[in-house]
Amino acid sequence: MKIVLASANPGKLREFGELLGPLGIVVASQSAFGLTTPPETGATFRDNALLKARFAARQTGLPALADDSGIEVDALRGRPGVYSARYAGEGASDAANLRKLLAELDGVPESDRGARYRCVVALVRGPDDPDPLIAEGTWEGRIAREPRGSGGFGYDPIFLPRDSARNAAELSAAEKNLVSHRAQALQALVARAGALLARTPAPTSTGRGQLFILAAPSGAGKTSLVRALLARKPELRLSISHTTRPKRATEVDGREYHFVSVEQFKRMVAEGRFLEYARVFDNYYGTAREPVEARLAAGGDLVLEIDWQGARQVRRAVLECQTIFVLPPSRAALEQRLRSRATDSAEVIARRLSDAVSDMSHWGEFDYVVVNDEFGQAVDDLARIIEGRGGPLAASRPELRPLLAQLLA
Repeated sequence: MKIVLASANPGKLREFGELLGPLGIVVASQSAFGLTTPPETGATFRDNALLKARFAARQTGLPALADDSGIEVDALRGRPGVYSARYAGEGASDAANLRKLLAELDGVPESDRGARYRCVVALVRGPDDPDPLIAEGTWEGRIAREPRGSGGFGYDPIFLPRDSARNAAELSAAEKNLVSHRAQALQALVARAGALLARTPAPTSTGRGQLFILAAPSGAGKTSLVRALLARKPELRLSISHTTRPKRATEVDGREYHFVSVEQFKRMVAEGRFLEYARVFDNYYGTAREPVEARLAAGGDLVLEIDWQGARQVRRAVLECQTIFVLPPSRAALEQRLRSRATDSAEVIARRLSDAVSDMSHWGEFDYVVVNDEFGQAVDDLARIIEGRGGPLAASRPELRPLLAQLLA
């Protein structure tokens, strides 16, 4: 099952993904659907979390998850509360909020400086879900008299957790993630999420086919993988894109691409005939809407071999799709594959290499990530995703981190 996280924070996406992955839940960021967070107009953390979750569910048609959190100070009757992120005014920095809080507590004795972080997490199965899952976590402590530490964010430099000699900003991320308000809320959510989602009605079978989107940086082996996947699964079909780039000697019009002129392509754009399109390396590429809709409506499964920009456009237009990103095993392997093609000039290869890092930075917008190190294994991994067994290949899995750090450095 896929759910959307009503946040563009990559740290939250990773944390939620790691906790919900074992339940077979793939977590996608709202940014993958082109969404932004609505104004937080609720009077409580619960109100704001539900507001954001319902908005994301309404816009995407998927179950949605959101959280809202802040700090409550006893001497201030629970303030800043829901205004924690903007306590010193709209757009205020963490430092400005912190200074205002300390100024308001000037002269307040230690015994009256009690405080807590509070986090509320909401999971809805639909925008009007009458029985959302609400989980809450609190982290008790008090407000110190001066900031200490360089870690964390928000009010961490002045929050002294109960039974701790160090402020929250002096704790490592691993230590904080074991005891924080968000960690407690997430743990409570995970303990109950399986039961909630088990009550989610299965989609009514309409005989409609499934749409799979496969993207990768140039040179990752995407085209070869798709060919091998289609040979293994003949029930799949590949959507043939339109392009304005010159046809290579080994290519056939209508097999690899529909080759059209720039004028023809722009006319199709003006007529709204593309599901997605983009300009890549001075050429236009696009997926025609009509053949995709016809194939899916007839109950046939379809693979789109496009770039991350196109994938983002399709996700906005076609909510029910599974997205896969292919990574190379290293930068060296990527360069070697590009040079071995012998179809592009040295200048084009250099541009592709420089753009590859930018392309790979969008891996987090996808449901699954496949690493094309050993070709046969990569094809096996793609087949598992097509068969609905791709949980262990979720983009949020921790074992990808060392490779991504090396690829994106």
